[in-house]
Amino acid sequence: MHARSLGCDQRIAWLLSTSRLMGHDPVLAQRAGFIKALAERGVAVDNSRISRWESGLQPLTPRVAASYESVLGLTEGSLVAVAAGLRRSFGGGAGPREAALRDIDLSDADLDWLLDLAEAGEATGGHWLRLTAQLNRYDRVYLRQHEWARLCGRLVSELGSAVGVGYVRRFEAAASLVRHPTSQRHLTRAIGSFVMNPDTQVVSPVLNLLAEIEDEAANDLVLRMLHSDSKDLRRSASSVAAVKVARGHFADTAYPDLESHVVGSLRRGQSLDTRLDSFDLAVHLPEESWARAMGGLRNRRAYDLVNHARRRGEMVEFAKSSSVVNALATAVQRDTPSHLPHEPDNMLRRLLRESMLHAHKARRHHAALMLAASPYAPAVSRHCQVLAGNRNDLLAARAWTVLMRVGHGDRRPLVLLEAMAETRPTLRARALVNLGLNPSPVTATEAEALLALVTDSSNPTERTPERQATMFALGMAGAEQITALAKHENEWLGRSARWWLDQGPALHDSDVVPARQYVAGTA
Repeated sequence: MHARSLGCDQRIAWLLSTSRLMGHDPVLAQRAGFIKALAERGVAVDNSRISRWESGLQPLTPRVAASYESVLGLTEGSLVAVAAGLRRSFGGGAGPREAALRDIDLSDADLDWLLDLAEAGEATGGHWLRLTAQLNRYDRVYLRQHEWARLCGRLVSELGSAVGVGYVRRFEAAASLVRHPTSQRHLTRAIGSFVMNPDTQVVSPVLNLLAEIEDEAANDLVLRMLHSDSKDLRRSASSVAAVKVARGHFADTAYPDLESHVVGSLRRGQSLDTRLDSFDLAVHLPEESWARAMGGLRNRRAYDLVNHARRRGEMVEFAKSSSVVNALATAVQRDTPSHLPHEPDNMLRRLLRESMLHAHKARRHHAALMLAASPYAPAVSRHCQVLAGNRNDLLAARAWTVLMRVGHGDRRPLVLLEAMAETRPTLRARALVNLGLNPSPVTATEAEALLALVTDSSNPTERTPERQATMFALGMAGAEQITALAKHENEWLGRSARWWLDQGPALHDSDVVPARQYVAGTA
């Protein structure tokens, strides 16, 4: 987890440089053209400064990333948020002044405007980033209690529905607020209220914020959730606990609880894909703690997988997956046009491998977000959708998960067809979640097919991942069938549907620049 071993500066530099070199404008791909465009926006730099920025020799501030977004015509905050998340998770983060997006404070009128937008539910992810960057300029921020409650409640609720870059921007805004001494307790309350609702259908996107808080209360809450009756809460708490273990948040007294959870989860004879959160936690337990856990772990396969991941940092042996990853990287680079001659992109290959197979969920997550923010995203999306049909369950599941971060453009009908044709329940569930994340709403005919999937079952009271994913797809799409389901005689279906009616459909920011669907050989 050390910053040097991860190379945060080099990765952020790669993201900015590929965004420029493989962007749609050949003039900006040349340094002279880019320097001129920066100068027109009041940013005076020379060739050597660009070289230091794009080689990772000089740490890049959010202001630099924001300048790249502006010149290249990218979505506001799309590079800033990804870079901030990488540095926050692995590079020690940044101080409030370093994290500022501008050299000067916002005016009172502008700050009031942003607060009004946020409270009214009209703020985009870019607005949230600007607002929290401004608030973080100060050691103490005064708002009345009900104003903090409304603001934090709104942001947490939007995290439950936002997708794509809209979610990434809001999460970084929330991560900034939850670390601020004034707003932390207000946002923590909002998180607890959201995830502890017994009908909540979306947990991890919100609960992950607890990994940013080191205090004892947050740690105790995560430990309690490991013993929750809700599978969703237990699974999400495992993921948060793994990050907290890696960051050294827990006291020694917490480890018996963590070990017990790991043993109870991994000793079951289920596939690795369904236990990845507990697997992640096992991989990050300290040596003494893992040695104690091994004594109660009778599942030899799970034992071998964890030991391999602890030694190598990956879920599977390199020899068994290298050909797949290498072929994927070659295809993605071949199908992404460039204004310069193609040379093997080793960072692309590394990010693809990490996004699918790294032993730590945080590394998989941030690698996928970098791919999603890069010009490689359309090609990664196309080829991962092909890989999602692989006969290897783990590779197929990982491909679907990468697609949750990268998206699948205008191929929503194909995603639905693949979900319906998929015979493996856990993979079908992942495909259905992808359907819910797509910006194009389902048609009336498609919604009826999903309705049949969620209501027709040999055991209508069973809350399976497949049925939950179907409800997610209907809820995020805002399908009118949700209204009928709210009155269903099945208690779980009725309560889930009513939660979706209260929560509302997927939140797609209006300011997001559509991803260009590149065609091989064209710029």
